[in-house]
Amino acid sequence: MSDFVGDGMGTTHAMMRHRLIWVVTKMHIQVNQYPVWGDIVEIDSWVCSAGKNGMRRDFLVRDYASGEILSRATSTWAMMNKDTRKLSKMPDDVKAEISPFFYDKCVMEDEPSQKIKKLDDSALYIRPNLMPQLRDMDMNQHVNNVKYIGWVLESVPQSLLVAHELVSMTLEYRRECCASDVVTSMTDPSSPHASTLSEQHSEGKQNLVNQVLHTAELQPPEIATPTMTPTGDLKYTHLLRMQADGREILRGRTKWRLKQRFLASSNPTQ
Repeated sequence: MSDFVGDGMGTTHAMMRHRLIWVVTKMHIQVNQYPVWGDIVEIDSWVCSAGKNGMRRDFLVRDYASGEILSRATSTWAMMNKDTRKLSKMPDDVKAEISPFFYDKCVMEDEPSQKIKKLDDSALYIRPNLMPQLRDMDMNQHVNNVKYIGWVLESVPQSLLVAHELVSMTLEYRRECCASDVVTSMTDPSSPHASTLSEQHSEGKQNLVNQVLHTAELQPPEIATPTMTPTGDLKYTHLLRMQADGREILRGRTKWRLKQRFLASSNPTQ
């Protein structure tokens, strides 16, 4: 419909002349409710401007039968020169091509500009030796941005995943990752209850970075099941970095809530 180049990446004719590609710089996802097997969902998506040189793509996920909103997401994109790998201003001819398709509607209120702190080796959970595979690469030969979500979750304690579900995620992309890169994923509690939860199962936990220095094979840490009576949502901070030199790839923030079946069992009066 837009007569853009049919590469599936939203590249316009003017972008090709300027050797430009789109790269995601930030993503924020909110989940109200997860669909279950057999549900049919409907996804709306649109683009609008983000500042002078960016573009925002929003997503709205609904239950097809009821119309109930299940999830919202927004992502911010910038232009990168394909040859120099540096961010670029949006040329006027590119703006002229894409602006007619902008839809001035926000799927959610702007998230408060709370800085995501940078983690270091003192992070409670560290998972090294993460490597991209061929299926993780996009057509621009860097790791697909969705793969980063999986890498973030690699360092989340398994005990958290048993009883809790992800309710929101914010990702700030700092650097592209290529096929030969080796990545370390780091997670640390950023809410009082998350810290308490981590202390409860700290016995028997081991720092995976120290382990990988002495063993050729990486084994997952043994972490006890968390207490099922939390007083609120759990918040964690995340970092992906290059294992070789420590350069940042991504900073992230997640929020988790107790799964409904555990919530019901922890409150017998309901």
